Amino acid sequence: MHYCREVLFVASACCWLAVTTVAQADAQLAPLPQSAAIPQSAATPQSAAPADDDVRDVPTLRWEDLLRRAKSDPPAVLTARAELARAAAESGYARAQWLPAFTSEGSVGYQFDNRLVAPGSPRIDSESIESRASLNLDWAAFDLARGARIDATNAALSAQGFEYASAQHKAVAAAAELYLRAEAASALVRDARLSLERRSQQHQAISDLVNAGTRSPVDAQRANIEVLSAKYALQLRRIEERAAFAALAAALGLPANALLRPADVDPRRFAVAADSVSSAQALAFAHRPELRSARERLRASRYEESAATRARLPTFGAAANGTASYVDVRRGLGIAGPQYGAGAGVYLRWRGLDPALWGKADLAAAETARVARERDAVAQAIGAEAVAAFYALQRARADHQRAVAVLEAATVAREAQNGRYLAGLASLLELLDAEELEQEARQRRIEAQRDEAIKSALLSAACGMLAR
Repeated sequence: MHYCREVLFVASACCWLAVTTVAQADAQLAPLPQSAAIPQSAATPQSAAPADDDVRDVPTLRWEDLLRRAKSDPPAVLTARAELARAAAESGYARAQWLPAFTSEGSVGYQFDNRLVAPGSPRIDSESIESRASLNLDWAAFDLARGARIDATNAALSAQGFEYASAQHKAVAAAAELYLRAEAASALVRDARLSLERRSQQHQAISDLVNAGTRSPVDAQRANIEVLSAKYALQLRRIEERAAFAALAAALGLPANALLRPADVDPRRFAVAADSVSSAQALAFAHRPELRSARERLRASRYEESAATRARLPTFGAAANGTASYVDVRRGLGIAGPQYGAGAGVYLRWRGLDPALWGKADLAAAETARVARERDAVAQAIGAEAVAAFYALQRARADHQRAVAVLEAATVAREAQNGRYLAGLASLLELLDAEELEQEARQRRIEAQRDEAIKSALLSAACGMLAR
């Protein structure tokens, strides 16, 4: 393989020398300006680079601030908070059923009476204005279903509280992953800048050797191509870095065109003390808010089933009313002046003969069975997620260790090939192969370190410990 590449290299060198000879002969006849010899767009990527590549003015976000903002600012968290407020209002509405209900009514009207009192007698017209006010009280003093309904709303409120914690947990997990990816994007920019510096120094060293006559001019041209490739690679890394900063800002509820730059974070800060699959699963069952919410939902469903069953029983209560009126007779006969009336009593209300009421209890029982299955499914999913996250972290650690070992070996090979090239024992292609291998190993080490940090954060999230 290397023999074929050497043959291609020599052939390309011969072609380049032939073209150079012809170009020099043409240049003697009609010299060209230096700006026309190599197009600026092909020589350097500055014309294509965006004007806002510098990110020094981008605000820096610390890890503590990330956790705080992820728990309060994302739209999903705000929606869950509104749902929690609504559940609290429903619980207060249910508790108000313990109090008696008062209703009042007032009216003012005009009355005209032209009735026939007796056959053959004249009609007596009368006109009057009547004002009337009433106050009614109704209190279900003994309702077995009422307590169960209140308990159901309280359990639903508790479940919604865990749903809110779950929304915070998911927002923190998503923001943490984007945070670590943005940090790795900055590391890849620094690595690309290092590659550009090395390629530039290499090009300068090869140019000195070419000027000294110890190397072919083709080596300098090939090294210049590597410099151009490194420049554009750095430009792409900078674009990826800004895209990662924008994604991080959007995850925290900021406008889509905003940018946030992560600060350095130690992955050990969110490491979970889970040394086995069983411990990871136990932590997940103990701390995941989704499972707690599913349990509270089941408890609320059981209370609703109890309320639907108790609604078949009779309800005892008390009722009272009072009225007051005033009649102003303007013409004719009538009783003018104020009038008062009041009444009170107890009642027994039973809806046991309503078929829909019996069917509602059966429906509530079926709903409880469904919610129980849903809780089991949530528990199964949480356990599987914790186990998968544990094994993913183990694999990421092994991959990171491999990347570090490969980088050490590639660094030794690069230094050796560089010395052999300077001594004239290796070709430029061999040196470039070693340079490319070491560059890929550096990038892979950064990516492996990023993946291990992300998997560690995801394991902490799977165990319900990341947002604590």
